[in-house]
Amino acid sequence: MKRIKTIVSFLCAAALALTLLVMPSSASGGLFFLSLNDTLPAQSVQMTPVQYSGWVYVPVNVFNSQSTGVNFGLYYGLTENNTKLVLYNLSGKTMTFDLQNGTATAMGGEAPVPGKVLRQNGVYYVPAYAVCRYFGLSYSFYSTDYGPLLRLKDGNAMLSDSLFLSSAASIMRSRINSYYQSQSPNGGGDGGGNSTIVIPNDPDSGTPSQPNQPGNPDTPVAPDIPADAEPAPTFSLYVGVQASADREITATLNAMSTVGVRGVVFFPAEEVNQCADQIRQAAGRGHKVGLIPTGNTPAQRLESVEAGSRQLAGILRQETWFVLSKESTLAEAGYLCWTPSLTFSSVTDPTRTYETLVRAGEQQGSALRVLVHSQSAGGALAGVLGQLAQDGDTFLPARETSY
Repeated sequence: MKRIKTIVSFLCAAALALTLLVMPSSASGGLFFLSLNDTLPAQSVQMTPVQYSGWVYVPVNVFNSQSTGVNFGLYYGLTENNTKLVLYNLSGKTMTFDLQNGTATAMGGEAPVPGKVLRQNGVYYVPAYAVCRYFGLSYSFYSTDYGPLLRLKDGNAMLSDSLFLSSAASIMRSRINSYYQSQSPNGGGDGGGNSTIVIPNDPDSGTPSQPNQPGNPDTPVAPDIPADAEPAPTFSLYVGVQASADREITATLNAMSTVGVRGVVFFPAEEVNQCADQIRQAAGRGHKVGLIPTGNTPAQRLESVEAGSRQLAGILRQETWFVLSKESTLAEAGYLCWTPSLTFSSVTDPTRTYETLVRAGEQQGSALRVLVHSQSAGGALAGVLGQLAQDGDTFLPARETSY
């Protein structure tokens, strides 16, 4: 009998280990997507949910606003010799997970279900539903054509679930395509049945990156900086993107997401309807949407912006006041004229682009306004933005009162 109990215990432990190591499967290949309000963070070990015993768990780093750019008003920390994980807000609510006993308690004696915290490769995973229910966050789970998607949101989310799913479809499709392209016929899996998902490193996690997949143009390419170079001066900057109907915008937005940059994406006023999917994607990822005036006279350009803004309202249920212009006629009509300090028709050389930005940032007395085109190579742009963030530069979010 003792031997049988030993075998059963061993099998249970093995089953638990396998459960923690295998990402949830889906018809499209196994990616599990996470949405925070109107954003869809890049896949990383710190941003990817897992399933265990029928429950969905999320890395506790999801509630770190400095990493995600989304502030749910939650904070966390380890206490008592790392034996307890505590989640709390400033309203006095506290949820404590006992890491040794696998139980949880909340202020007032409530026992959250499930109460277990998972730990894998140094990452703590907390039960998403229990946390959301207790702290008043909205929890939505969807099975999409590209894999499961968990959306966590509070009162600051602008898009309904249906509109968000529509706007996020192209992003998820792009990530699934990139995942398939990263799979090698002679490695990384067992002929496609149980392929290993390559998850990029989270910039703030401190976890070593997985090996980059060759041939992926979206893989960040860091600028070449001499080892004896002096520390770069720090500065602040806004980022704008010039888009169009005939250019795919996903790679550029992915590059901005690597460091949590929120900017303004400008579309030609006469192409708003043709750019509807790209507009939804930009707004769904937390960017402002602006317009590029068209026409030969100031009156025609003003008319194009007014017409484009009305069409935009039919897509996002809101108009815009951002325009890529310095024309006084538009400013007098109440539009916010966004004039770039630097414009890059493309970003293909990360070293040259980085050096140009550093020189401009050192000389500029105020925040830089940088405009890049959507045809920029995603990997080169991601490398530049990542290096600027590592230098300590500040990316400012564009607002109607500050841009």
